Parts: sequence; C-alpha cells; structure tokens
Amino acid sequence: MYPTTLALALAFWFLNLALLVDAGIFVVKPSQGSLCHGGKKCTIEWLDDGTKPLLTSINICKLGLYTGKQQLVQTIQPVDVSKAHSVTFIPIPDAGPNSDTYYISLISTSAKRNDSIPYAAFSPSFRIDQMTGSFDTPLASAIAPIPIPASLSSPSASVTNTVSTITVGTLSTSLPPLPSLTEPTSTGQPSLTRLSTSVRPSSTPAPLSSETGTPAPTATLSSSALSRTPSLGAQLPVFICVTLLALRSFL
Repeated sequence: MYPTTLALALAFWFLNLALLVDAGIFVVKPSQGSLCHGGKKCTIEWLDDGTKPLLTSINICKLGLYTGKQQLVQTIQPVDVSKAHSVTFIPIPDAGPNSDTYYISLISTSAKRNDSIPYAAFSPSFRIDQMTGSFDTPLASAIAPIPIPASLSSPSASVTNTVSTITVGTLSTSLPPLPSLTEPTSTGQPSLTRLSTSVRPSSTPAPLSSETGTPAPTATLSSSALSRTPSLGAQLPVFICVTLLALRSFL
C-alpha cells in the first residue's frame, strides 16, 4: 500500500512541476495536428493560463518556427503578449520540407526562469505542407534575426509588473495669498484706503468737555455785545465840543 501511495504522490508532484514549467502562456493555435500551408497566412494564438508568470510579466517575446530539438526554421516578428493575443506569419516554402514536426516557440525578453534562463513557451506540434526546402540546409534569410520594433520597446508600449498608485483626491495645506493691505501711491508711500474710509469734516469740530464728554461752549459775539462797543458816530459830538473849548481858551 505504501509503495503505491508514494508512487502516486511522486506522480502528482512531477505533474505539478511540469505544469509550473509551462505556466504563463497557453498556445491555442496552432493546435496539435493542425495544418498550415507554405506561402499562406498561419495564425498563432495564445491565452494567459492564470498562473505565474502572467502575460503582464512576460511582455515582449521573440517568436520562431522550430523543428526537432529547437532547430530554428524561420524567425517571426516579435510581439508583446500582454497587449496582443494573436499574430500571423507566412511560412517560407524554401525554409523547410513538408513535415508534421513544426512547432512555435515564444521566448520572453524580460521574464526569466531561475533568474538566468529566459522564459519560453511552446505550441503543440503541427503540420506545414506546400514546402520545398530542407532541414539539412537552413535558409539564411529565413532565420535572420528580426529587430524588436521601437513601438514595442518604448516604455509607453510595454506594461511592466508594477504596483501603481491612484490618487483619488488631494488635501492642500497651502492657503491662498491674502489680499494686499497697502496700495502704492505716486509718492511711493502705502495707502490704506482699502481698509478704512476717511471722512473730512466740513468744519472744525468743537472740543469735548473733559467732565461730561459733551461739546464745550464756544466764545461767540452776540449782537448785544457788539452794541456795547463805542462807535465813531457816538464819539464825534464830544470831539467837536472839546475842540471848540480849546479854541475859545486860546483866543
């Protein structure tokens, strides 16, 4: 009983290990035993299987058509697997023969396995017909590297596995500047006309009494007082009389 249980446990462990190795990209097309034709469009399609590494971590991949033990037959344009989920290519007839041993390889340019080996995913084997080449004599133009387009390598084109912070609102601790209290005049001296309104009295205000706080009486000349002041008309007869008496005594 124990040997059987141990064997089942080991089988389950190796199965999980195999799934973890191929986790990330799940190639839907081409499927096992499907058929593509030389010189015609062939579609490659993939999905995120939901396990690490995710497509957002794998990002840009270099694609290739392979056979046997990773023998490159034809390079395919790079693609960002986190943004696109399919790509088409045209098998070059002179790149290889009719065979059912072709498969697609996707190799990440950023994700790693064990911090050293680039992450790679593979499609099932499928067949390509209408081919005229040979595996023994690879076509140099078919296996030439294809540079990664600038549209994929730019920071805005790729999605990195980072944590972003979304700011819902901001709390400002700064206060708006206070309005100016002074206003420069032509003489360069500040004026406070914005804060107070000066009222110019039409006449000099009367002084206040220190005891009652009421205006103190002012000295004014009434008509009776003016009548007490001798006038020139009232003094003229007296002056004439005095003058006549002086002349009489002289004569």
